[in-house]
Amino acid sequence: MQSTVFTILFVKLLCLTLHGLTAVLAELPSPSNVRITSINMGLVLEWDPPQNHTGNLTYRSEYKWISIRSSYRVVCWDTTALCCDFTSHLNKFGVYTFQVRAEREGEASHWVETKEFVMDEHTTLGPPSVTLVSSGANIEVSIEDPVLRISEFKEIYNHATFNITYWKEGQEERAKLMNGIQLHKVVLELEQWTRYCFQVWVVTQRFFKQSQPSNVTCESTAKGKDRPWVMALVIFVVMAVSMPLVVLAFWHCYKVVNFLRPKVMLPGHFTVVHDVLPTWTQG
Repeated sequence: MQSTVFTILFVKLLCLTLHGLTAVLAELPSPSNVRITSINMGLVLEWDPPQNHTGNLTYRSEYKWISIRSSYRVVCWDTTALCCDFTSHLNKFGVYTFQVRAEREGEASHWVETKEFVMDEHTTLGPPSVTLVSSGANIEVSIEDPVLRISEFKEIYNHATFNITYWKEGQEERAKLMNGIQLHKVVLELEQWTRYCFQVWVVTQRFFKQSQPSNVTCESTAKGKDRPWVMALVIFVVMAVSMPLVVLAFWHCYKVVNFLRPKVMLPGHFTVVHDVLPTWTQG
């Protein structure tokens, strides 16, 4: 009798074990390679499909604002996309965690949760915008801050500087670097008739973040304008050389005039001849 009871208990325990094992083997696998992509305060959660799994899966993704809420809020659900954009739900100074799971016909995988993400610290700053204007041998470099998706740049990173690298086209290995530039416009006096290329980074004092580099932008210089002191020197030299020549020419003209019109009085008999000349004409 006891052996029969033990047999029945053993069979029930075996059935329960097999049922649990089957449930484990049939459990829906979770998404893999879950990652956060954040540029200029935009934030997208991305993931890959579960490994070694084929089938029609949908996904559900949520976020939690740490220190503000204790529970998650759903943003994307019943979607086949492998990403979810959370940008419009986030605060520029918020600290968040995110999670995603796979679903299929009432089944659901385990949640995959991310580490804490601090928006203003962990987001990647995109490149600044750079415009070049050439004027003679000068090039004006105009820089615009990266455009953030949920805030103005200066509202978060109000102390930022620019690092400017420039070089003669084809000589990048000899590039010159200007660090800690605070102005959004810089004028550089360069060599005439030369093409220069520029690249700019933003560096923030807050978290000491460095942006992605701007696109390489190139511009050519032309003939430079003469400096005022150079013009003054040229005028002085011309006057110093020309004044003696003018004086010499004036003195030469004076001597010629004196020669043609002497101040010495003519002898008296020249005057008499002049007086008797009409008498000869009357005869």
